[in-house]
Amino acid sequence: MGTWEFPLVLFTVFGQWAIGLTLAITLVEYMFGSSLNEAALKKLRMGGIAVLPLVGLGMIFSVFHLGQPLSAIRAISNFGTAKLSMEILAFVIVGVLALIYSYMWWKTPSNASKKLVGLAVSVVGLIAIIISSQVYTLPARLAWNSWQTTAAFVLTALLLGSVSVAFLLSKTEGEAGEKVRKTLGIFVGVSVVLVGLVLGSFAQTYGASAEQSAAVAATFGSSFFVVRLVIGILLPMVFAGHFIGNQKSSSTFAALALVGVVLGELSGRILFYSSVMGQYPWF
Repeated sequence: MGTWEFPLVLFTVFGQWAIGLTLAITLVEYMFGSSLNEAALKKLRMGGIAVLPLVGLGMIFSVFHLGQPLSAIRAISNFGTAKLSMEILAFVIVGVLALIYSYMWWKTPSNASKKLVGLAVSVVGLIAIIISSQVYTLPARLAWNSWQTTAAFVLTALLLGSVSVAFLLSKTEGEAGEKVRKTLGIFVGVSVVLVGLVLGSFAQTYGASAEQSAAVAATFGSSFFVVRLVIGILLPMVFAGHFIGNQKSSSTFAALALVGVVLGELSGRILFYSSVMGQYPWF
């Protein structure tokens, strides 16, 4: 369990999920907001309210990674020089914006200005994800010191966000519903394909160094990778195909796709940490 860095797994995945959910909701609002029926808007409202709890849970989990949780405030003492301090500050800003966003969905869901707040959460959130990924791009850790780390973090947000909104709007009726499902299906499908390309690129680094080879072998030889492949990649791809073909998916199938992606991304993040941390001591 020690090499899984589980508090960081939960912090990064839940934080990125919240940002991706906001981004997906905001895109749907800008693209289809005027044509969605009341039932669909109520579903989106559930997603909008869920953004704050996801961010909050992620930040709570992150504290358990610290040796002295009560001294967590010291983590921002090196702002401007330490990437970790910048990551914490960025997610604090995301948390404040998420509070405003979720409150607006809860109290004033008809307020059009919430789209602007959603856009702010999305932009600041993506910047926070990039900053977070740079915490791990260390020259001393070759398996992390790559564009693949940033890409994987961003794609977690995009995949979780698009599947979550697809689940919420899976039963939307009418012509507008068909357009929304097809668009979300494309979002999910593209995200899954990009995840596969990043994994393929990572696999090709085998042989670059002893550490890199060990990381690749640990990733693709793990049972966690099987979980991620089957329910975190293949299942959402089938789900995306149903949406792109404008075939109505049952609520059960949509829920299974969402649960599969969540478990798949958690498994992938466990592999991210354990494939490198499992090699300790490095010298």
